[in-house]
This record gives sequence, structure tokens and C-alpha cells, in this order.
Amino acid sequence: MNFLKTSLVFLGIFLFSMALSAQSTNDSLLIKETALNYIEGYFHKDAARMEKALHPELVKRSIQKTKDGTEFIINLGATYMIMRTENNNNRHAANPDGPIESEVIIYDIVGNAATVKVSTNQYDFIDYLQVGKFKGEWKIINVLWANLPKKD
Repeated sequence: MNFLKTSLVFLGIFLFSMALSAQSTNDSLLIKETALNYIEGYFHKDAARMEKALHPELVKRSIQKTKDGTEFIINLGATYMIMRTENNNNRHAANPDGPIESEVIIYDIVGNAATVKVSTNQYDFIDYLQVGKFKGEWKIINVLWANLPKKD
């Protein structure tokens, strides 16, 4: 009888961990797709991909400096990002006619929240994304972006 109880406990733990793994794997794929819709949608001027990636209340921020060195925070919203995507001239792209190679690193997923870093060979900046599962879809809610240091 003791063996049966132990077996059932292990079976329950195994099935629970399998369910968590499947959900996490699926969520990871969907989060990666969201990040790629964002960065590659921008590069390819695909406003539909950008809009699919963003929550309507998105806030994108960056710390910038004026010419005299005064720091300030720039704030951008979803509407601006979608419009900017449609009109992207790739002025920051390293090789706008070359292939885009994107990297998505998912740092953490907890429930309906995830933290992600996305970058590409085409731009000299990176984006840190806060992604939330909203009405069953992973959407970017917050972005903090930074320019990469210039190479000598």
C-alpha cells in the first residue's frame, strides 16, 4: 500500500511538471514571436506585425542627452511606434538591404509576465521588453531601449 501511495505521488509530480513544461515552452515560443514581430516588423516596415506585438497602452522609454549633456527621458507610445514602423527609413540600419538576424533572450516568465531582451545585427540599440499575457495574447507593455556603445 505504501508503494502505491509513493507511486501516485511521483506520477502526480511528473504529470504536473509535464504540464508546466508544455505551457512554458508554448509561452516561450509565443513571447519570442511577439519580440520578433516587434523588431523585425520595424525593420521590414510591417506595421501590422508591430501592432500585433504591442499593447495599445505601450510605453517605450529611453534615457537621452541633449547636446550640452543634459539627460532626459523620452516617452513613445503604441500609436507612434506603429506610425514610425510604416514610415521607417532604416536610417539606423547597418545594412538595410542585408538579412536581419535577431536575437531574443527571455530572462524570466512568471504567470502572465515576462522580461525579454531583443536585438538585431541591423541596429545599434537593444530593447528590454516587459511582456504581458493580455486576453490570451502576449503583448509588449513596456520597453526600455538603449544605444549600444560605439565601436572604435
